[in-house]
Amino acid sequence: MHDRRKVRRRAVGVACQFAVWVTLAAPRLAWAEGPQPHDDADLARLLDVEVEGASRYAQSTLDAPAVVRVFQHADASLLGHETVGDLLQRLPGVYLSTNRSYTSFGLRGFNRAGDYNSRTLMTIDGLRVNDAVFDQALPGYEFPIPADWVKRTELIYGPAASVYGSNALLGVANFAMLDGADAPGATVRAGAGSFGRVRAAASYGLADPSGLDLFVGVVGYRDRGEELSFPELASAQAPDGVARGLDGTRYQSLFAKLRAGPWRASFISHERDKDIATGEFDTSFGAPGTHYVDAYRFSEFGWDGGWTGSLRPSARVALGSYRYLGHYRYDAGTPDDLTNIDDLSGRWLDGEAKLQWHGRTNHVVVAGLDWRRVYSARLLNRDLEPATTYLDRRVDNWRAGLYLQDQWRAAERWSVTTGLRLDHLGDGAAEFSPRLAINYRPDVNDAWKFSLGRAFRAPNIAELYYDDGSSQAANPSLGLEHIATAELGWEHALPSGVRVSASVYRYQLGRMIDFVVPVDEDIGQYRNVGRASTDGLDLDIEQAGGAWRWRASMTLTRSIVNGEAASNSPRWLLKGHLLAPLAPSWWLGLEANAVGRRTAQVDAAAYALLNTVLRYQPRPGDSVALRVTNLGDARAFDVATPGLPVDRVPQPRRALTLDCSVAF
Repeated sequence: MHDRRKVRRRAVGVACQFAVWVTLAAPRLAWAEGPQPHDDADLARLLDVEVEGASRYAQSTLDAPAVVRVFQHADASLLGHETVGDLLQRLPGVYLSTNRSYTSFGLRGFNRAGDYNSRTLMTIDGLRVNDAVFDQALPGYEFPIPADWVKRTELIYGPAASVYGSNALLGVANFAMLDGADAPGATVRAGAGSFGRVRAAASYGLADPSGLDLFVGVVGYRDRGEELSFPELASAQAPDGVARGLDGTRYQSLFAKLRAGPWRASFISHERDKDIATGEFDTSFGAPGTHYVDAYRFSEFGWDGGWTGSLRPSARVALGSYRYLGHYRYDAGTPDDLTNIDDLSGRWLDGEAKLQWHGRTNHVVVAGLDWRRVYSARLLNRDLEPATTYLDRRVDNWRAGLYLQDQWRAAERWSVTTGLRLDHLGDGAAEFSPRLAINYRPDVNDAWKFSLGRAFRAPNIAELYYDDGSSQAANPSLGLEHIATAELGWEHALPSGVRVSASVYRYQLGRMIDFVVPVDEDIGQYRNVGRASTDGLDLDIEQAGGAWRWRASMTLTRSIVNGEAASNSPRWLLKGHLLAPLAPSWWLGLEANAVGRRTAQVDAAAYALLNTVLRYQPRPGDSVALRVTNLGDARAFDVATPGLPVDRVPQPRRALTLDCSVAF
């Protein structure tokens, strides 16, 4: 116990030292290049970044009716990011967890073990990508696009159901994708590294003066994974409790985006195949055969008429499909091997029609209608030999929402945003989601923002209807959960070009959907049993321009569920990153993440991890980089999720990657 306390103190100490160094030293380093005076226009640009995810149309972060944080492609590229989880983890309040099957996304102290990501909405170019079966989109290799093609990551904090409807409880993560004009020509990137890692990516961008814009990207990846040691799971196949060669990952993704005048089309095809080495759901530990496949297909067609006088109409329609195929291997190594199959799939049609109006002084109004029609969703669970079917259910549903938002400037320094959405959920239920934001600009260097919101989440198809007779019982009467939030945010630009921001917030979640296993029973069920609250503080400081670029943040939260500390909820987060020019064409990148202790049946201790990258970039698009993740090879753990036979799950060990890219 004494050693564990020393490790925790050391982790906190390392994180604090890094945060203090970045906060205090980096501004001085930026000034070491010489005086860099900023006029009022420069300071305004430092605060004022355009985003699309907060209101479903382009607006400045200062006008957005919520606190918004942004991470740009240029920094992500220099740091060697590969997944959207890498991007999100650079922003305040975000922490990732892994159970070695999937990566889950925590925000401001809320990430219930086993929930994954059903309470934060994920969008690509503003269009919902949460699937139709689990109503989630996960930030690791499970996500349909890699970090390579993301132009700008926007994280909108707090509820946004007033324009998006269900799922936008804790926030919205919008990934604005590269256009051909952002990455003209062809680029090829290849890399290899620890644990048999091989990755290759290519992209092509074209921008024509006539208005034609094309971007195409393709990526492929594989690794054999780590050797995972769980002595308590020792079996005939792994008598020493070590799973070897059973943690591999394979994925491939294709993305294409075309604009021609007012017309737009995009396409995504993605598949990930993940080997499972943890004996999840009582599968045979140490034996091959248990693996999960996630496949995602998405096609979108849109039209934007542009401004005609005071009106701007737009519309789009999208067709999506998702399939989860789980292979569970039992009693491996005998002539009567048993494989159980989970085959969960769904197809859906999304549509949106939107109208912006700017016909009155100091007013911007947006009105829209969107819908989702889920058809031929199927939940299937069966054994191969002997052939036995435990679940075979088909589900169709639909929901539609009508929203209206008015942003008006009440005075020279004050603006007010009001929004309201009415959702029809297909079963006859109706749900109202309001939002109010008041923005105050005392001067060009400062911005204050106060927001109130209410949002809901409808239970997903898997929570309602999955029933395999052994791990989960269906609950068709499961109801909505709701959240109400209040937040006060402040941003300030310093003359040196440094931006400082702070937010205080309170979330209250009612009728929370949680997985419950009754006493003396083996089968659990999703039920509306919880009440939760989160109080917190975010502090963020950033040097966004100049030769040196850096960011540091601290989050303090207190999350309570049913009167007790929430599971998998750290009380504090410390993080930061630094991009430093060492010499002409040379860059050093550092990333630090420190996460406080998370409670569960067996707690996960606090940890601090450091990543670094050394990059030679003689010209844009050409580079050679050595990236090391978990530089100190720290032993860090996440809390176990339901279905795992272990108490804690080890995070990835130190890994080295060498990659190069060439632009043509």
